[in-house]
Amino acid sequence: MTPEETTVLAEAAVEAVREASRQGRLVTSQDVLAALEADGTFLAPVGLESKEQPPLAEDLCALLAGILAESQEIASFESLSGGRTLYHAPALLSRTYARILDRKGFPLQLMVEEIRSNSRDYPRPVPVELFEAPPFDLTPEEIEHALKALAASPDHQDITFTTAPTGALYLFSTLHLERGYATFLAQRAESLVMNP
Repeated sequence: MTPEETTVLAEAAVEAVREASRQGRLVTSQDVLAALEADGTFLAPVGLESKEQPPLAEDLCALLAGILAESQEIASFESLSGGRTLYHAPALLSRTYARILDRKGFPLQLMVEEIRSNSRDYPRPVPVELFEAPPFDLTPEEIEHALKALAASPDHQDITFTTAPTGALYLFSTLHLERGYATFLAQRAESLVMNP
């Protein structure tokens, strides 16, 4: 492949990741390859003389992974499900949102990370209803199952709850918030909802 062809391929690959990010999707190098094939970028293999063997899909995926790793506009991380590198354009789909998308299939892990990060970074407890709303979109059954698993897991003993006077349940991590402060913040959040 010539340097010019590599540049064309790199631009097309980055644009494929950008487009997926615009749509709120994470992609693998295989997804990028499929997008490039669908838009005609690989109708005739890039950079090949007619007598050369076309590259294998695995080789193209490895080439695309290298191209995407070098791009300043693209971020990547290993999927929670393992074995896959996921790509996104942070200018269009934030790292936080990308991690949420990856963890949607793992409600317990998703909830633990969100509860801990909210307790640590903001600091604030999160209402349990938050996990029913986008981008989480967990069902009440998934939330209930995750809460039971949290209570039974020794690795998650820092995750606990407080109840606001309205009855709303708020979750927080004792690693980052003291119970009294979490209760105060939950009451304050509820009063702001009732008195905008």
